[in-house]
Amino acid sequence: MAFTLRIGTALLLGAVAAGSGTGAQPEEPARGSTEELVYLYSFFREPNGAGGLQLAYSEDFFRWQEIEGPHFRPTIGDQTGEGEEGQRVFRDPFVAPDPDGGFQMVWTTGWGRRDIGYAHSPDLIHWEGERLLPVMAHREAAQNCWAPKLFYDRKERHWMILWSTTLADGTFPDPPVPGTSRNHRIWYVTTRDFETLTEPRVLFDPGHSCIDAYILREGSRHCLFFKDERANDEAVAAFDPRYQNIRMACGAGPRGPFGDISSPITGQGRGPWKNEGPSAIEVGSWRYVFYDHHGNDPYFGVVRSRDLVSWEDVTARFTFPERSKHGHVFRVARRVVRRLISPP
Repeated sequence: MAFTLRIGTALLLGAVAAGSGTGAQPEEPARGSTEELVYLYSFFREPNGAGGLQLAYSEDFFRWQEIEGPHFRPTIGDQTGEGEEGQRVFRDPFVAPDPDGGFQMVWTTGWGRRDIGYAHSPDLIHWEGERLLPVMAHREAAQNCWAPKLFYDRKERHWMILWSTTLADGTFPDPPVPGTSRNHRIWYVTTRDFETLTEPRVLFDPGHSCIDAYILREGSRHCLFFKDERANDEAVAAFDPRYQNIRMACGAGPRGPFGDISSPITGQGRGPWKNEGPSAIEVGSWRYVFYDHHGNDPYFGVVRSRDLVSWEDVTARFTFPERSKHGHVFRVARRVVRRLISPP
């Protein structure tokens, strides 16, 4: 393969050091400060992730080079279409570095399932333990499990798995905003081994439908970014720019309670509306939030802030792989990317 991993260590390690007050990456386990790090970006493509796990890397955080894949294809979950034997739904893959040096991954396995996909890897090349995690198996009213994400709780030394689910049993009041097709809330379980799971609980309920939650450790507090899912069905009601955007709520711990819901941090001049799939990272003095724009002209966008109050659109500064969706940016050891580019 023709890719070259250029040396940009001074710039990258400088950015890591500037953000070291909350760890090398706030949402991942702590790592040794002596390893050279680069940025990695995991994502999928339509239709329904049939192409498997896609990865790209960056030395400077702004320019991204795709690494030829796929790097994983699922064998579980719904098929992507009739007659496509062996191709499975693989939406919203979320890859997180593990405290032991490996990687954990979860993903959406279908549109109407009560489970999520799981696998782990020592190197992002060899994947093991692929299985379905029945996070909502005992809730017959659960209509789906969408966009799972991971957060490692360093204090409790366990993982949180969070996702969005709609219940069809009247647990939550009907959506008050016309054109809201489902009634999601954010749910979570905890686990230490991805085999034994706690009972699912609601993590975040802002009083209306919401999806795609992501937790960022921010000093002594935790910030939850999410999509406001109100008025999402334009077949019923015209698009309303007050909704379909990314917002933020904060709490003292990763299990909340989360309050002080922000105004939209996307749209309103900071990129187009119809946004979803937020993923956040601290680089230097900035907090960057990546997201999808799922309108007629789909693209991957970025906003940033120093104070988590004032946000600016910086999408034009980035170059992403074409048609990437639900991406997650995180830091890995340089040797991991070298092996991905030139497998042994």
